Amino acid sequence: MKVVLHTVQISHLFDKKTPLLLSFRMYITFVAFLLTMHWGLGEKLSPKPGLKLFREDYKSVAETCLAVGFVRNNCRNETKTSNRIVAFDVRLKSQKRNLATKTKVIFETVDLNEGLGYDASSGIFKAPSGGWYVFDWTIMAYEDQYAHTSLFVNDQEKSWNHCYGGTPKAWLHCTKMTIVRLKQGDKAWIGVFSGTANIFETYTSFSGYKM
Repeated sequence: MKVVLHTVQISHLFDKKTPLLLSFRMYITFVAFLLTMHWGLGEKLSPKPGLKLFREDYKSVAETCLAVGFVRNNCRNETKTSNRIVAFDVRLKSQKRNLATKTKVIFETVDLNEGLGYDASSGIFKAPSGGWYVFDWTIMAYEDQYAHTSLFVNDQEKSWNHCYGGTPKAWLHCTKMTIVRLKQGDKAWIGVFSGTANIFETYTSFSGYKM
């Protein structure tokens, strides 16, 4: 009888402590979960050592580019586009007679077109990139005939070439060179700026290149 009573008392005591033990275990589990979440998020948010070094190196290079005078875009891939070679050399395929004022002189034969800026169908050079450009053109006027030509940039006259032999049987060829600054997409061509032009194909050419 005593043994049974003692057993009942112990069981009763254990039953009273059971909720406390369960609560304590749940608390420990919850704290451990919070610590795990904190460490996990901390690892995801913290940059890896290699990435951190890369960012520091990149920042240093970018600051160096700006310090020596490069614009921000020149530190990127656009540098390849702006620094590529642009040059063309074209000439007449046939004679041009009685070209009216403002008419374009179209040079059909293309000997060089690096950068693909010149269009042989229209006679227009379109700047692939901005910068300083050198243009020169040689016009051979018919004997005792005029050939007044100009370099046009976006419909504006920039430089002039006056070619006139003055006497019969005088075949005169006249050359002019000029330097202009173009923006990307600007258009340049040779056109007649006064009167009518009569141009012989031999020795007549147009060329240009980016400095």
